[in-house]
Parts: sequence; C-alpha cells; structure tokens
Amino acid sequence: MFFDTSMDLTDRQTEVSYSVEWSNMFMTSVEAGETYIKLMAPYDPTNTGGAKLPAGDDFSWKEVGASFASDMRKPFYLSVRSSYGGYYNGEMWSLSGELNYRYQPYGSLALVMAYNNISLPEPYNSAKLLLIGPRLDFTFTDNLFFTSFIQYNNQIDNLNLNLRLQWRFAPVSDLFIVYTENSFPADYRIKNRGLAIKLSYWFN
Repeated sequence: MFFDTSMDLTDRQTEVSYSVEWSNMFMTSVEAGETYIKLMAPYDPTNTGGAKLPAGDDFSWKEVGASFASDMRKPFYLSVRSSYGGYYNGEMWSLSGELNYRYQPYGSLALVMAYNNISLPEPYNSAKLLLIGPRLDFTFTDNLFFTSFIQYNNQIDNLNLNLRLQWRFAPVSDLFIVYTENSFPADYRIKNRGLAIKLSYWFN
C-alpha cells in the first residue's frame, strides 16, 4: 500500500497464489489479485497517444492468472504465463512466455514473447501490444562471452538490436563493448544507434 503525505491511499496491490513443484521439477501456479490506483496525473493506460484518464480518478480491478514452467535443468525448457481481468476502466488479457535451448558449455538460444490485449471503452484507445524477440548467449572461453538480442515492439513501431561482448580479464574485472540500434521494422530505417565501452576493475 502507498499513501500520500496526508495519509490518503493512492495505491494498493493484493495477491494470493498457490504453487506446486512436481518431482520432475515442473512447476505450476495459480494466482488471484486485486489492484487499486488513484491517478496523480492524467494517464493513457495503453501509452499509444490516445485520450487520457483524468487526474484524481481512482480505479479498482481484479484479475486471475496461471503459469507453468518445465524443468530448467534440461537442455530444452519453457515457461508460460497467462492472466485475465480488469485494467483501469476496461479489461486486459495477457500472455507471456520463453522458449529456451541450452547447449552446454557453449551457450543458449531463447525466444521471448509478451502479448497484452487491452480493451477500454470509448473515447480511450484499445490496443493489442506485442513484444517478441530471440536472444543468443554464447561462451567462447571461460573469460569471453557474447550476448545478443533482437526485440520487436509494435507499441512504438520499433526493432531493437543489442550486441554485447564481455571480456573478464581479471577476477571481478570486465571490459564490455555494447552496440545498440533502433530502427523502423518496415524498412529497417535507423532511428538511432550507439556504441558504449565500459571498463570495471577490482582493486583488492
């Protein structure tokens, strides 16, 4: 719970869940929750540039969800979660998951996805938001690692590329070289790009 300086309630979240871990290390869970929010400023719940809910309005909604995860010790494993319920003055259905394949000792390949279907009454925007992308982690040696991911986001019409090379040249001491690029998905026209170099060294 969150309160303002006058001790008036502004936010509250309550959740009850139950999880089961099977002998084969599979996990399942179910949960139910309740949320209360009082807006301190105008807010568009879809962040798509539509009409905003006015400041001072308060909203309360309930949702239920379930999740499943397979044995993470195995080379191939997956996790998935889904929920449905209210969302401000409307409704939202969500589905997220990760599909992962690990090839030891060289690295892993994963596909990550999140989908939110938000339905709000007029004049507020409804939206179907998708975030999806593969991620690759590769180990060259005990001290040299490469990580990359590509992420598509239809909410802001963006394709993000991130490449990171990590060299551990001494204990707890690393050199990072990171390249980031954002572009339009339709024609791959570049919005922005950047190159960053970070050096950390542990003085013992």
